[in-house]
Amino acid sequence: MSQQLVIDHEGRAPAPAPHVPGARRGGRLTLLADAPPEHTDPAQMYIGTTLGVATGLFHRTLTGYLESHDGSPRMLVGDLATDTGRTTDGGTTWTYTLRDGLRFEDGTPIDSYDVAHAIARAFGPDGVYGPQFVQQALDPDRHYRGPGHGEPPPGLATPDARTLVFTLPEPDPRFPFLVTTTTTTPVPRDLDDGADYETTWLSTGPYRVRERVPGDHVLLERNPHWDAATDPIRHQYPDEIYWEFGVDRDRQTERLLKPSGGDRSAVATFDVSEDRVAAVREDPELLGRVVAGPSAYLQYVYINTRRVTDVEVRRALNHAFDRATCVELAGGAAGAEAATTILAPMTPGHRIFDAHPAGAHGDPRKARELLAGKKLRPLVFAYPDTAPNAPVAPAVRRALESAGFTIELRPVDKASFYSLMGDRDNDCDLIYGVWGPDFPDASGVFDVLFRGDRLTPNGNMNLSYFDDPEVTREIERLSRMPDREAAAEGYAALDERLMTEHAPVVPVYYKRQFTLYGPAAQGLFLSAQYFVPNLTRAHVAA
Repeated sequence: MSQQLVIDHEGRAPAPAPHVPGARRGGRLTLLADAPPEHTDPAQMYIGTTLGVATGLFHRTLTGYLESHDGSPRMLVGDLATDTGRTTDGGTTWTYTLRDGLRFEDGTPIDSYDVAHAIARAFGPDGVYGPQFVQQALDPDRHYRGPGHGEPPPGLATPDARTLVFTLPEPDPRFPFLVTTTTTTPVPRDLDDGADYETTWLSTGPYRVRERVPGDHVLLERNPHWDAATDPIRHQYPDEIYWEFGVDRDRQTERLLKPSGGDRSAVATFDVSEDRVAAVREDPELLGRVVAGPSAYLQYVYINTRRVTDVEVRRALNHAFDRATCVELAGGAAGAEAATTILAPMTPGHRIFDAHPAGAHGDPRKARELLAGKKLRPLVFAYPDTAPNAPVAPAVRRALESAGFTIELRPVDKASFYSLMGDRDNDCDLIYGVWGPDFPDASGVFDVLFRGDRLTPNGNMNLSYFDDPEVTREIERLSRMPDREAAAEGYAALDERLMTEHAPVVPVYYKRQFTLYGPAAQGLFLSAQYFVPNLTRAHVAA
């Protein structure tokens, strides 16, 4: 794995988490978001901004990341479990023991059967939009269809109330990372109400829902049944956390440039508006209230290969694309860096190459050469309908139409964007989406975005709908390699091969974080996992 990560195999991370110097209990922290999360059912969540909030505040998992606020390596630790998992057979069997004293928000004890039920339901319709790593590891052929077909799922045993034993068809050295996903967030069987669990879920973390106003806000309060002695990752400093929706990027920036009232302890979830970046960088006070840094997230245009079947057309799209304008609209160098690879620089296996050299603003002449003699139909460019994307879409159209394409713009409601794009039969040709790996390994990119054997009728994140058996076999081989440094070299070669031979995406830019917060919001730092402000140490200044 990454050299910037340590695995706490023996469970030595202290619980409770050490006190944050200067932190106090009390106050309200406000999180500013442009839209409500698409999902908060732990089995359905798969968007980084939401996961950063959820795993920091109310959804715990078997293992988790103790992230660094001071530049030291982050650590994979047992979260609900006492350690990161024990194996004596090279990674085929993994055993986890739950910590003593775990409880749901209603005071009910959490046991191994709740975790097993959560994993079982993730195989069914109530887990179709969430991570699929644990399910694929246990049942690669996906014969099991969820709790209606018996529990626990294949390969999972619960010998007692605190123990889970996973027996995999093949060794998987990545398994302690796979169980960081909210697939392993406990769900009590008797309170599982299927699709309605989107709003009735029970918290396992330091905060629980006190009030929910659909489309407007969620108010979180302290969870009295969370025991700090069971948690090496989180704290519980603010009295309440107000998760406010409907605040677009420009308004988030404006409210935090000169904050007053409750905005003094508010945190943006969008980067600073592109027209305000220079002003923030030049003002020491504002710059001191910024969470900034590189990320493993990458902005792509996924090319739907079921609809755009000609690889020369896909290559032409790469040559024609105007990356520089997209970088500028993302905030310039503070918010983005032009990309030419599938893997971002922070992901093990990243290697610099450019399979389709096009200059900063694209090469329409080269694109036209590739398109010569071809009969082209209009291509649908789908994108989340947000304020930051409003100027991006016409810029994309201008660049591609200058190369001979005809582009139909299709804005899609952000709250349902990935659900709609994940429908295999969608009629979009070009899909503007973001991806970052679920764990610090390139398999978190290739297994999700390019394995054709895992395409399903809906819930796909392989939005290129790419399906090449030879590539799938190579992805599978690399995912099983015990030596992850050697695997990273293989992923580097696969990255270049995919872009050169298949061009299933247009890499647009590597995302960087440049996010404001109010002067009374303290303890924030950049999450190396979700690349949003980490909330586990957050507190409100007096």
